[in-house]
Amino acid sequence: MKQPVVIIGVGEMGSVFARAFLKAGHPVYPLGRQDDLEQAANSTPAPELVLIAVAENDLAAVLQAIPEQWRNKLGLLQNELLPEDWKQYKLNNPTVISVWFEKKPGQDYKILIPSPVYGPKANLLKQALATLDIPVDIITDEHEFLRQLVIKNLY
Repeated sequence: MKQPVVIIGVGEMGSVFARAFLKAGHPVYPLGRQDDLEQAANSTPAPELVLIAVAENDLAAVLQAIPEQWRNKLGLLQNELLPEDWKQYKLNNPTVISVWFEKKPGQDYKILIPSPVYGPKANLLKQALATLDIPVDIITDEHEFLRQLVIKNLY
């Protein structure tokens, strides 16, 4: 059995990722932003990835509450994400995906263009999303990925 994936925030976007990881054979542990993350980390201390998929307004509180044993396992997705959003919490090497597909309530996702991903778990995200035919481009250059984040912010 593959290692579990924890997803914090299983709304519209988080649910797409949950389905992708399940299809890829990973057990998925969904958490709400109000759940006790420390208790969850004690129950699942070594997940493959902890994907944070909360709304923009909830991101800071969740990042501040990330337990120590999960800090090097983080994946982030957000519409308006920039490095200072995670670096202020001393999170130096998360995997970050700039999602270029839409997900509206009551509808399935709609792909716009391939979603760029950067970081240590980029291949994991690409493989999982491939199970749903969602294209992902792995970016290996940090400066190019920053450019991709700025483009998404402008969009």
